[in-house]
Amino acid sequence: MKTFALCDVNSFYVSCERLFRPELNDMPVVVLSNNDGCIIALSDQAKAIGIKMGDPEFKVKGLLKRHGVVTFSSNYGLYGDMSQRFNWILEQHCEQVASYSVDESFMSFDQYPEPLRDISLRIKNDLWRCLSLPVCVGLGPSKTLAKTANHIAKKNKLLTDGVVDLSTEKARRYWLPKIPVGKIWGIGRQLSLGLAKIHIHTAWDLHQADHAVLQRIFSVNVERTILELRGVSCLAFDEVPQPKKSILNSRSFGHSITDYNDLKEALSYHVSRCCEKLRAQQSMARSITLYLYAKRQQDRYLYQPSQTIMLAEPSDDTGVFIQAIEAGLRRLYKHNEQYKKAGILLNALSPRKGHQGDLFNTIKARPELMDSLDKINQRYGRDALKFASLGFDKRWAMRANSMSPHYTSRWEDLIKIS
Repeated sequence: MKTFALCDVNSFYVSCERLFRPELNDMPVVVLSNNDGCIIALSDQAKAIGIKMGDPEFKVKGLLKRHGVVTFSSNYGLYGDMSQRFNWILEQHCEQVASYSVDESFMSFDQYPEPLRDISLRIKNDLWRCLSLPVCVGLGPSKTLAKTANHIAKKNKLLTDGVVDLSTEKARRYWLPKIPVGKIWGIGRQLSLGLAKIHIHTAWDLHQADHAVLQRIFSVNVERTILELRGVSCLAFDEVPQPKKSILNSRSFGHSITDYNDLKEALSYHVSRCCEKLRAQQSMARSITLYLYAKRQQDRYLYQPSQTIMLAEPSDDTGVFIQAIEAGLRRLYKHNEQYKKAGILLNALSPRKGHQGDLFNTIKARPELMDSLDKINQRYGRDALKFASLGFDKRWAMRANSMSPHYTSRWEDLIKIS
């Protein structure tokens, strides 16, 4: 019988930081979001003193200081590299691995002679021995059951040793009544409120429900979830995500920006990131919107100018979009205005394949140049080769006052042993 497994790293960002600072293993540690804004990862010790995921850093500053909590700015370069190593170790133990997010991956096992719980424990030990990453593993005949088993393993680490298998009816009868229906993969808050109205409160209630009736009341997705909870695999192992219909990139600045050139550099940076994603999904865009934010008061901005520009025809060329935003920024920019945030949105996306250009209004396409740009940056690191409009000083860059070194991806940050 085919079995799915979900391997998920506990507090991934914190675990990556602790790998190179083992003296922090028993200390409270938190990692902050972009611009050192909110808490996006925290250790069990930090949870125990009352810090919660999503807390703004300035609101819990006193608590962090009083309990000696070690704080890190997010270091996505390090986390991305550790994620690749994590998946490489998983590939040594199973037939297929499909990354679901930066810190969790599905695995597929088919007709393995060895008990899968033993294999899962071996994976867990290897990840700890090689990368010092603590993980939990959930097993089941469907992806939804594997995800649910992983949730149970995380909540009951001591009882389960971090591995739970929901392959048998007996195991499902024991564990599913203990899981609120809102914790099931694919059941959001609004849907769980709707299910509560028809007396479905736990995963077991949903497991027992009439899938045809709930398909009519809610959607085919609910019916699929019920079948998955019963062990019927309805989700393909490595479903290819649908191409995005729009692509957005935006960031708050580390401090207020008034200079036109700084704004142009920030917008050019966002355009470059958007165009990388656009080319990665083999799409082209016809419309670009740039927007600025200024005059922040409490949680909202009082001044939000924006400009949408339609291209003569769809393109995926970074240079074409940079020219467009320069024209738009000249119309939006106000001297002495203190801008706090900027962003780019690409819209009117269409597949690159089969595109027919306008015979009389052709934008010069440079697919070879863009392909070379992407390959060089994939090999040597982001912006190893870039348009000059992105600048070099990044005076608009976000705050990252407590970022750890890039231990695994930058020569000068390699640990030295003497």
